[in-house]
Order: sequence, then structure tokens, then C-alpha cells
Amino acid sequence: MAIDVLVGFSPSTEEPLDSRFIAANVNDRLSRKPYNCYEGLLVFQQDTNELYVCVDPSDPSLSESWDLISNGDPNSAFPFVGEGEIQGSLVLRSSPTSVTSTLTIDGGRGNIITINSSSVSPIQVNSSGLIVLDNFMYTPEAIEGGILYSGSDFYLGVGH
Repeated sequence: MAIDVLVGFSPSTEEPLDSRFIAANVNDRLSRKPYNCYEGLLVFQQDTNELYVCVDPSDPSLSESWDLISNGDPNSAFPFVGEGEIQGSLVLRSSPTSVTSTLTIDGGRGNIITINSSSVSPIQVNSSGLIVLDNFMYTPEAIEGGILYSGSDFYLGVGH
């Protein structure tokens, strides 16, 4: 069913079709009314160049009702902040003009990196930057270049 719009709809202008998409500042974004918000509403905050998504339209006046999805930093190639989960593969590539490729993970008090395989964590990097190998209770098949720790002994897989 079509909706007749008599005023306010002008797609040939440089203004957004829906005024809810733009907020001048945080006060403007948080002044939205519940009847005028919906879960998934994207709002660009002009003073910080940040992009937010409404996650709880029942009270859009609360900061917790909004998730920051782009921090406005033009040098940031990855616009997401917070926690997330990636299912499948993740590939990180440096630009073709880059001389080096660096992955930096700033850790807290716990492990910086934990690799899980089934019910074990064969490799961890702790908050001190030490690589910790799991103590294998069995001896898997030797693989050239592989390292194994078992019963206070280290094993290195070598070629034949």
C-alpha cells in the first residue's frame, strides 16, 4: 500500500530524506523521542563525524541505547569499536605500498591471544608477551617445523 506524502519529501536536495539520520551533536542525538526511533536507526553525529546505531528505541535519551559503529577518524580503516565475533576466516592484508605489515594487539591483564582447538588451548600469549604452549598428554604425529611441549620436554619436528 502506497503512502501519500504531500510535504517534506524532496529527493532532489542535498538534505537527507529523513531528518532523523543527522544529529548536530550528542544532545541532539539523545533528544530523540521513542516514537521517532527504531532499532537499527543510523544517526550521523556531525560535530564528531561519528556514526551511531540505535539498539534500544524504548529510551533513546540514554547513551546505552546507542552503539558507536564508526569513530569518525578518517585514518581508521576499521570503523568498529567494542567487542565482536567473526565466524569463518579473517584475513588481514597490508596495503600494496606498505613496507611492513604489523598486527598490534594491546592486551589487558589476561591472555592477549588464545588459540583454541576443540577442548584445549595449544598456544597462548600472556599479558607479559610470553608464548605459552599447552602440555600435551599425548604425542601427535611429528610435523616438520612443529614444536611440542610435553612432560617438561620440548620436541621439534625435523625433515627426514
